Amino acid sequence: MRNKLLFFFSLFSCISFSQELPRKLLQGVVVSDSLEVENITIDNVTAKKVTSTDGKGNFRLMVKEKDTLVFSGVSFKSSVLVITYSHMNEEVLKIKLKVRVNELEELIVRPYTLSGNLETDSKHLKVKTVDLNLVNLDLSNPFPKVNKADSALKNITPGSGNQFNGVDFIALGKMIGGKIFKSKPKPKRVEFVTEKIFSEAVKEKFNPSFFTQTLKLKVEEIDLFLAFCDDTSLENRGLLNPKNEFALIDFLLKKSEEYLKKNR
Repeated sequence: MRNKLLFFFSLFSCISFSQELPRKLLQGVVVSDSLEVENITIDNVTAKKVTSTDGKGNFRLMVKEKDTLVFSGVSFKSSVLVITYSHMNEEVLKIKLKVRVNELEELIVRPYTLSGNLETDSKHLKVKTVDLNLVNLDLSNPFPKVNKADSALKNITPGSGNQFNGVDFIALGKMIGGKIFKSKPKPKRVEFVTEKIFSEAVKEKFNPSFFTQTLKLKVEEIDLFLAFCDDTSLENRGLLNPKNEFALIDFLLKKSEEYLKKNR
């Protein structure tokens, strides 16, 4: 009986010690085949600590075993790494990132397209009639005879009067210019649009180790889990935007906890 108590006490002490292991300084470097790796963000999701790389891709961060690190950059695909014993013992941890291929925004097709033939294209364009509202303009005597005294140059600037022969040219200019050169409303910015299915896009974005090590899923559970997450696919579509990388990872972590509680 005494031996059993000693065994359980030792086991409990080992487990407690392993859970309270202090974090150690990890030195690493991020590399890429084609782009510079400056200002790559490294987020320790477990410890909620963030750092970034210097001009040569070097970084330093306090970690311990089972910490989850997320590497992300504007021009790179995000990479997730779960720290293991071997990572802790490497002198310099080397992480290679893949370049992100940006998705094009949705193409908006107009009711007409231009062929390059002016005669053909002009028939398809809608032409708006501009009403200059010149009904009250006095044109009964457009070319009056004038003597030399009247033909002298007159100052018609706003400060000294702006009418000439009964016509207010400044008011007329504002009226015509306001109708012809009226600014058009700026087109609305096209929001992020993708036709990809949420579950398929997530599976392409992350490698299998993210699902098995970070989300604690079995290999055969990955598709079932993604289907579980896809219940609200219309809301989740916005998470596929590269700008929402951290929000997507946080969403998957919370969903995995829900899934494991229901299925285990």
